[in-house]
Amino acid sequence: MGHQLRKLPLFIGAILLILFAKPHMPGIVIGAFLILFGESIRIWAAGHLQKNEVLTVSGPYSYVKNPLYIGSILITAGFCILADNIYFLAASMFMFCFHYIPYKKRVEGDRLKKIFGDQYEAYDREVPEYLPRWTPYSREKIPWRFKNFTENSEEGILLIVLVGILLILSRPYWGLVF
Repeated sequence: MGHQLRKLPLFIGAILLILFAKPHMPGIVIGAFLILFGESIRIWAAGHLQKNEVLTVSGPYSYVKNPLYIGSILITAGFCILADNIYFLAASMFMFCFHYIPYKKRVEGDRLKKIFGDQYEAYDREVPEYLPRWTPYSREKIPWRFKNFTENSEEGILLIVLVGILLILSRPYWGLVF
């Protein structure tokens, strides 16, 4: 129940963002670009991530520790720009920087240290959190896997992203129907 309750502010924020959306050019172009770029990063990362099975150091994880978060930040910023809402953009970036990121870093760092020990500690020292390395941490060529993509539920995120874009872009026409 607690896990679901933590998602409630996100759900309410998404509904409010859609209801107050006033999309127009160039925000549509910039927002859509950020959303699609962010989701591309998430898809790439999800196809490599094998949670709690192996320490994932392939794909984007070879360059940066948190590609899923980077993708989420880009998607969130993109939605706020698409909806033309600077207030939601400021609030969401504040929440990412001062609540979500520190919380996740503490919880996930502890969990990964417990599971992978020295292997994670070496990775943690060498790979930056958010600004990518110039060279890959690992030269190991592990392919992107659709199985990982679905096990990480990224198809659900992709669907939510596409529906969100559609809802925001159609928002100006709701008055004609309702």
